[in-house]
Amino acid sequence: MEKAGNSARETSLPPSIGKAATSGVVWTIIQAICGRASGFIGQLILAKILAPEDFGNLGLAYTITTFVGVLTNLGIDQVLMQRPRMHLWATQAFWLSLTLSSIAAIGMAAFAPVSAKIYHNEKIVPLIWTMALSLPLSALSMVPAVKLRSLMKFRFLASYNSAEMIFSQILTIAFAWYGLGAISFVLAVPFLALVRAVVFWYIGPLPLRPFRLAKGWGQLLKRGSGVLGAAILTTSIGQGDYVILGLLASAQIVGIYFFAFKLAVQPMSMLAWSFYGVLGPALIAMSGEPVRQRDAALKTAELLGALTVPLCFLQAAVAKPALIMLFGTRWLESIPLIQILSIGLPLDAISWPAGALLAARGQFGRSFRYQLITAPFFFMFVGAGAFLGLSTGVAIGVTIYYAIHPIFFTYLVFCKEGVGVRRVLSFLYTPVSLSFITIGVAYVISSAPIFRDMLFTQILVTVIFGSFGYLLATRHFSPMIYNDVRSKVWGILRRD
Repeated sequence: MEKAGNSARETSLPPSIGKAATSGVVWTIIQAICGRASGFIGQLILAKILAPEDFGNLGLAYTITTFVGVLTNLGIDQVLMQRPRMHLWATQAFWLSLTLSSIAAIGMAAFAPVSAKIYHNEKIVPLIWTMALSLPLSALSMVPAVKLRSLMKFRFLASYNSAEMIFSQILTIAFAWYGLGAISFVLAVPFLALVRAVVFWYIGPLPLRPFRLAKGWGQLLKRGSGVLGAAILTTSIGQGDYVILGLLASAQIVGIYFFAFKLAVQPMSMLAWSFYGVLGPALIAMSGEPVRQRDAALKTAELLGALTVPLCFLQAAVAKPALIMLFGTRWLESIPLIQILSIGLPLDAISWPAGALLAARGQFGRSFRYQLITAPFFFMFVGAGAFLGLSTGVAIGVTIYYAIHPIFFTYLVFCKEGVGVRRVLSFLYTPVSLSFITIGVAYVISSAPIFRDMLFTQILVTVIFGSFGYLLATRHFSPMIYNDVRSKVWGILRRD
């Protein structure tokens, strides 16, 4: 097992794939930073304009639309990505995705009044109807998007996604400014989905065959069925906290939790999605080389842990002075929620490369079985937390779950690859221990009496001392990760 761990460090990606993947990571991280920055700034502006109840209405609407939306493609995009002759499967994938999305949209629109009665909230109905309209429009761009990803056109995808996110935030803020309320969040979604479809088909055309000549519909559905099970579980976990809280608390309390979660999850989702979006096509390109696939996934998990954990710990440390400085006492109740969630959520990032490895090998059923083992614990922790302490209890329950599930899932995936539990645990305890010590010391320094009424200075001290402290600690205790990140990032920046 130790030998396997050493080989994982020594083996690198094939030059062409490795270069494309590394460049893709940098470009998608740049895109993610731009997108998340615009989203973060937009959310702060919206938090000034809109009330907590508006955020709560959006969160409750998402519990319906996300569950229905997961049925729209049955993992068709992932199955299509694995097809060596993609053009032969494009027709089936396009029409299946569009048909399922249209059915889901009709079902979503019909269920909207029922969901309003369940939550005792009629305001979520127009939000659900608007998002239902966007489902078939979004399905139109699925096939060319898969082609662009398979060709590793990450620079274009990053640029387009950044522009779309920024434009979306501008429209949302404009709608909110004109007093449209919660529907401001989703009003631009159908329009942007239509524009994306037009642009993607123009940039990444893929000829569709005559419908009567297309074959293999059953095979495409069968291959995607494993994805569906895992997607339903992931969606249930992703929306379960909102559902439980929505059934027990007011829209305002749900809104405070929704606002806190969306802020807390930003660093983790930014990095995890960036690496996952690039890692998937790279691993598929290495089909037939299982050792290289494993090593690439291992290294990515290690890097994600090293990058995500300190960012989230820094976020927890500066949450209080930052929110008070921006909003005064308006969102004061969200501060402990942000701090709790920022400690637990980053650990989820290390499990994403393991999931990407299974998806690249088409082992969707295995991913579903592993998630099925831990899913009940999520509802146990969150349900108990909701009854004991509503939003705070839910945040604690979510944190406990994400302290357990990622290590369990990651180990189950890699243990069959000859990787020992010690190596997997290092993804967790190394960045957590280094972040806890270095950022904890920076937080204590920023809390000194001399900085008591200087909110911006508290943030500055925490970020500067915490960041440099973590970098120095990583350089000393994990020099391989430190040097790998530095060399790859600077190398790509010099080339691009």
